[in-house]
Amino acid sequence: MTAVLLGAGLSAADAAQQPNYYECVGRGASLSLSVGSKSEVGILPATTVLNLELGKKSYSYQDTDISVESTLIGDLWEVTLGFIPDVSVDHASLVIPQINLGNAPYRFASKLILTHVQTPFTTEPPVGVVNASKYIDLNCTASVLFY
Repeated sequence: MTAVLLGAGLSAADAAQQPNYYECVGRGASLSLSVGSKSEVGILPATTVLNLELGKKSYSYQDTDISVESTLIGDLWEVTLGFIPDVSVDHASLVIPQINLGNAPYRFASKLILTHVQTPFTTEPPVGVVNASKYIDLNCTASVLFY
């Protein structure tokens, strides 16, 4: 790919890069996401790490504790904050749009979605909103870090 870009009159420095590090801050919440790669160790971190602070609580997740799904609006990153069998599961989700970086970090807005999923062991379906969510506005920065 670099040879094609160089052949078109662009230098490697002008090529758009995919971010591998995100920092986000919002009311009562902050997070950092470092996207790893098993195939580019030394250039990218070996593992993906998501650190999240909600109020006075801190959470840290790595690789298999983090799920990611590509959607039309970007990648949906999700972690489980808490789990009580036969009662509920609490999730934190973040949408990160597809970003091509130039020569500087890129700022964007996103939302942190905190969802409480009821999982009662009953035969009666719940009435009303089943999976209540809270939305926190985030100001984020995407950048590339070399390791």
